[in-house]
Amino acid sequence: MIRLSHFILAAFAILTFTQCDDNTESLGSSIVPDQDIITARTDTLYAKSRTIIANDSILANTSDVYLGQYTDAESGTVFESSFLTQFGCTEDFEFPEEGVVGDTAAYTKLRLYFEEYYGDSLNALCCNVYELDNTLEAGKPYYTNLSPEEFYDSQKEPIASKVFNVIDYTLHDTILNGDYTRHIEITLPNSIGNRFISKYYEKDAEGNHIGKNYFANSESFINEIFKGIYVECVSGDGTVLKIYRTRLDVGFDRYIKSSSGELDSIQHLSAPFYSGKEVLQANKFNNNDLAVLADETAHTYLKTPAGLFTEVELPIIDIIESCDTINSAKIAFTRYNAPDGDTNKPHTTLLMVRKKELYKFFLKNSPADKQTSYLTTFDSSSNQYLFSNIGNLVKYCYKEYTEGIKENSNWDLQNPDWNKVVLIPVKTTEDSNGNVVKIVHDISISSVRLRGGTGYEIPIEVVTSKFND
Repeated sequence: MIRLSHFILAAFAILTFTQCDDNTESLGSSIVPDQDIITARTDTLYAKSRTIIANDSILANTSDVYLGQYTDAESGTVFESSFLTQFGCTEDFEFPEEGVVGDTAAYTKLRLYFEEYYGDSLNALCCNVYELDNTLEAGKPYYTNLSPEEFYDSQKEPIASKVFNVIDYTLHDTILNGDYTRHIEITLPNSIGNRFISKYYEKDAEGNHIGKNYFANSESFINEIFKGIYVECVSGDGTVLKIYRTRLDVGFDRYIKSSSGELDSIQHLSAPFYSGKEVLQANKFNNNDLAVLADETAHTYLKTPAGLFTEVELPIIDIIESCDTINSAKIAFTRYNAPDGDTNKPHTTLLMVRKKELYKFFLKNSPADKQTSYLTTFDSSSNQYLFSNIGNLVKYCYKEYTEGIKENSNWDLQNPDWNKVVLIPVKTTEDSNGNVVKIVHDISISSVRLRGGTGYEIPIEVVTSKFND
């Protein structure tokens, strides 16, 4: 009992002295050999950046298309947008069995539906419409610097032209303020509608109705009847429309039975053929001189839809060789405040992707894997796009570098983009659980200047750890 009491008193004394000592810096380290102590520290290294021209890296195949032109007040460059689109028909489409009056179309009209536009609603635009001679190929990637001349004969006269405003002032206010859906209506030659009707009722030598086969699905319709159109804006600097749906309507009349039971009444009908997600369409963007902006050195640009990105060269070797273990690597890109009168809003979401994998990323609709690609959103409070931890990217690039150098001492010279990433504005689609399932180019009209260029190196805050020597 005496020995037990002494033990309790000794333990209590040790506990008392421990509680009275607020300095716990060495707690735990006293039982670890000095050479095994891990030291964490924060280093700042610096990345370089420059503006690059997107050129052929922006996919043109989108559900929305743009039409118009404007002069960028920031740079004086002229942006122009036109588009190509095909039209589809519903499965097993049918005209009336009885046929139509005169086997001809009453009208053929093109309708361009839009909700959003950029610029002046009072500005008058003029567009030309051409019929395509060649089809867009399914599965083939088209980019916004495509040549429309590959699909239509530019020497031919347009099949239609139209001068219009964003707001159709020929319509009464009660219509504009009601359920009216904004659209531009363009009258096309009735020869097109007549072609649709005559092809539908076509018969072979034995009298079999073969025309219906041309309308069995969109693929048959496009290949056999109508390959599509190209629409270009030829004048009207100051306005760009974002078109979400294009429709081609063929109007026709047919006889129906009246109250007397005779086919002596006429019914007016319309057959719609739609563009959109079901068929192929492609944007054509053009800027007259983006090189002027790309050559500026006091900052870098993110400009959409056509198209400047920011390229960043990361100090991969310096980061790795300065530590044993990377805990995190943080980099932020600061937006310069917009000048007075600038209506551009910063892009909401930014993708960072390795430059050498840029094309593959969008072609495969890859997710951001937090190793070779990352997503972030604009933080208005800090005026920054923050990538909180690109440590995996740094380690991935360095591993590729070391393995390449083992094979070839000039590997880095032959692969100059191994340590570069590109910042690209994007739009994302999420599933019901909030997971990003689709990433596409943001082709909204916007321009952002970031701190960077030759006059400013971008800090990377790296938290590292290493064992003491």
